[in-house]
Amino acid sequence: MSQFRSVLSWSLVLILAACGGDDASSSGADASAGGSSSSGGSGSGEASSSGGSESTSTGGSSGGTGDTTGATGTTGELGLPPGPWDLGEPIPPGEEPPGDPAAGYYALLNEGYVSCGVPWLVWPLAEPLLGDFTRGDPLPGRTGKNAQVPYNWTVHTPSSGVELVSLNCLECHAGSFNGELVLGLGVADMDFTTVPMGSLVENLPLLPFPGGVLAEVNKFVSRYQAVGPAISMLTVGTNPADMLAVQLAAHRDAQTLAWSQEALVDVPSIMAPVDTPPWWRAYKKNGLFYNGMARGDHRGTMMFASSLCTDSVEEAEAIMAYFDDIAAYIKSLREPKYPFVIDEGLAAAGEGVFLANCAGCHGTYSADEAAETYPNLIFPLEVIGTDPTIIQAGEEIGYQVEWFNESFYGTITQLVLDDPLAGYVAPPLDGVWATGPFLHNGSVPTIAALLESGTRPASWRRVDFDSTHFDEEGLGWPFEALPYGQDQAPASERKFVYDTSKPGHSNAGHTFGDALSVEARRAVIEYLKTI
Repeated sequence: MSQFRSVLSWSLVLILAACGGDDASSSGADASAGGSSSSGGSGSGEASSSGGSESTSTGGSSGGTGDTTGATGTTGELGLPPGPWDLGEPIPPGEEPPGDPAAGYYALLNEGYVSCGVPWLVWPLAEPLLGDFTRGDPLPGRTGKNAQVPYNWTVHTPSSGVELVSLNCLECHAGSFNGELVLGLGVADMDFTTVPMGSLVENLPLLPFPGGVLAEVNKFVSRYQAVGPAISMLTVGTNPADMLAVQLAAHRDAQTLAWSQEALVDVPSIMAPVDTPPWWRAYKKNGLFYNGMARGDHRGTMMFASSLCTDSVEEAEAIMAYFDDIAAYIKSLREPKYPFVIDEGLAAAGEGVFLANCAGCHGTYSADEAAETYPNLIFPLEVIGTDPTIIQAGEEIGYQVEWFNESFYGTITQLVLDDPLAGYVAPPLDGVWATGPFLHNGSVPTIAALLESGTRPASWRRVDFDSTHFDEEGLGWPFEALPYGQDQAPASERKFVYDTSKPGHSNAGHTFGDALSVEARRAVIEYLKTI
């Protein structure tokens, strides 16, 4: 068990990213599933707890209903004057097979797509020692042993025959807002700098577990030995999903998916933190991830994210058999409704400002979903100006793209880095008020600071991690600007400090709001509460 002690601290970090992936994260969930009961769109609490909404985007998605006109001087039917939107290029739509959202909800919470974990025999001893990773309550509606574990864990039996408790996708994709769990909201308060597992491994009794249990423990430990050291984050709340994906490709044979304990290629050291986006954007998007690289049928990248212990094509095919349903469930989710008071007059004024200055890139919004538009535009770095790490990393890890496209997963989804160009996608903004911090790396604490770049703090930390403590004026989590960087912070505070001078952590770019007046920015912020 000494090996278990040395490595288990990485275990939850990795599985947390299991269903991560990028720009795919909301809430069709409600009170009955621990989510907001005032969810927008088609999701209702009852629908989400029973497996998704009746309004299902299960066929070939065109990424929303909007026109995808690119550099033409106008965008879609909006008739906009020339603007930054004319410098973007549309990502073409793809097709996915239909699926059953209700079956997908069940599979998400019951199937063993993450096929390694803590043996059930050990779980009663382990759970009290797992810290924040078992902070959640059981999810209403689950049955059997799954009704006895937190919402982000799943009890299942893999081919080894040893019953396991594994993290599921909700580890990253069920966040808290205003004191309620919201299925599909990206988690913004998880600690991936270190994992509070030391008390578990130090206090787990050395009992004579059956051989199969020890084999599962060894498998669990060895995978994290291989990839764990390369995915440590600098700041609480940032996610290592992209960094984990690179490691997974480096340790597998592309043709057989057989695992290699040693990396098969040299992996460059790249710090690329991401802010987990909400699932409710997925139904509009033609290209998943912040750089839009996952094209066509998105099930391949969704599966790959949870493939730490998927060691053969046969096993991957068995998981794929129900991932059309999981994808359908994710695309059935819609944003929750803003739970606080909205100044309707100011919001109405803000809509006009938004349509003139923001909609060309981010789309239009309506109570009638069919009337909405989303252009699916990707922009070169020189236009958006945000942290370049993810785009530049594509030049260093091209082998990952080649590996993926040649593997089983590439038969489903293709990764594309430079067609029509290498850049970042302007995301839909449905429920954006709930998704702080902002920019792809979570470097800006509020929308107010996003819209006025001169006010962005160079170094900051959240005041607390209480989801009922929300800045309604700035739209984001309350924060404290710091006069020092992470390296100068007291040791006990260091991991909570977001230092924008660190590699991958820049808060530069997206300065389009600077041209607006104070009054116009205030009005836009109020309008964003309505979408």
